[in-house]
Amino acid sequence: MSKIKHFVFLSLMALTVIAIVKLKGAWDDQNMEIRRLQTELAHAQIPLKRDTIRDSIPVARQKVVTVDRTDYKKQLADRQLIKDLKLRIADLQSENQQLQETAGQVTLRPSDKDSVLEYHDHWADFTYAVDSQRLEYQVRDSIVTFIERIPKHRFLWIRWGTKGYNVTHVNFNPNSTIKSARYISIE
Repeated sequence: MSKIKHFVFLSLMALTVIAIVKLKGAWDDQNMEIRRLQTELAHAQIPLKRDTIRDSIPVARQKVVTVDRTDYKKQLADRQLIKDLKLRIADLQSENQQLQETAGQVTLRPSDKDSVLEYHDHWADFTYAVDSQRLEYQVRDSIVTFIERIPKHRFLWIRWGTKGYNVTHVNFNPNSTIKSARYISIE
């Protein structure tokens, strides 16, 4: 009777070890697939959700993509730019890239000087010298980026855990548009 108990116990232990090994392999496969998909998502162009506040200020909102530090280092990091800035990849917490376009029409008016046309407002300065056919311009922009944590759990007024993050870009220049943006959080 004692031998049967030992045999059953050892058999159950062996089955448990085999099940744990198989589950560990499946778990590792799932984690690798998740990391691969996160890296693909970081490469993808995620569309921005656009809105307008205060009747004229454009707002763009997007989800944050979180990637593993090793995946960022191998596949996403602009190594030359990071090297030129004298930064270390190990010290980076996130990367934010955005593409914006500034466009509009202005009317150049004669200035006090002969053959010079000018335009000035809060966002741009243009000066065109007709004699030398030289156009000088300065375009200014003001962008604010907010990162919002999305709680994983809510109960009444209590929020805990982190499900993800939203990034909101506010561009105050009415002539400028954020064309695309990418925010990567590095873990």
